[in-house]
Amino acid sequence: MTDPSLDRDRIEELLRETDCPEEFTRRFLEAMETASPEEQLRMLRCQRCRLVECIHCAQRKLDMLDYLRYQLENRSRGTEGGAAQ
Repeated sequence: MTDPSLDRDRIEELLRETDCPEEFTRRFLEAMETASPEEQLRMLRCQRCRLVECIHCAQRKLDMLDYLRYQLENRSRGTEGGAAQ
């Protein structure tokens, strides 16, 4: 890494702040010494994909809760069509 603001300690801090698993952080810090920049970028892309999947999973959960809330609000207002079952 040529950017002095991204020394090993700062990179480790950034990885921890982004909730990277300890194992990933350890492997990435090792890769800084032994792997090519392309391999380091691949590792970061994979970690990013995992994080995006977590975001999507959380969004699906929020959507389900919002749907349930919507249904319950409609039921309590009596706007839901049909008889109660």
